[in-house]
Amino acid sequence: MSLSGFFKSRRPETSSLLPAPALAPVEARDGAPAPPPSPAVDFVAVLTAAGVTQEQRTKVQKAQELLRALPPDTPAPVKRAIVEAAFKAFDVPIQEIVAAASAEIEALKAFGRTGEEHTQRILAEGSQQIKQLEAKIAEVNASMNRAVAEQAMRAEATIAKMNEVQPVLQFFTPESPAPQPQEAAKETAGSGSENGAGDGGVEVQWEADR
Repeated sequence: MSLSGFFKSRRPETSSLLPAPALAPVEARDGAPAPPPSPAVDFVAVLTAAGVTQEQRTKVQKAQELLRALPPDTPAPVKRAIVEAAFKAFDVPIQEIVAAASAEIEALKAFGRTGEEHTQRILAEGSQQIKQLEAKIAEVNASMNRAVAEQAMRAEATIAKMNEVQPVLQFFTPESPAPQPQEAAKETAGSGSENGAGDGGVEVQWEADR
């Protein structure tokens, strides 16, 4: 294709990235589906928002296409001479190409910094939330442990009191069998056992019948 046709051809300007291919859902380690991949960046919108005009983007795009059209084994000085001659032939100052490319680079750097700042902010907020949740979990665990310990103390005191009352019952109702220590422990500390507090049980020593 001639240089004239190269510079006169106009193609609809689109994003510099091709559409991302459809990916199959990826299962996370816990079985939940992984989040979908992020959409491709619309660099045209990024550059436009940064103030890079369509004319500047077109100049940079044409320079990129011209460089890609040259044989890859062409020496760099020869490439530069060809590109400069091509743009000068159509009254396009090289300084404008440099300025346009520099504007795009600065816009892309700013876009990258903004994305990095956003990511760091999300990470900081997430870390703070994790710390708060961990503190809450520790608080709940401590409350559960206190409840288990208190129930164990109540069960021990209750069984001791039952040991004091049981001789009276047996004295006046000798036909009533004395409850087994294991049964008394289960009845007194049953709720604690359900929460993991009464796994070992409590031994009860009944007083001898009077």
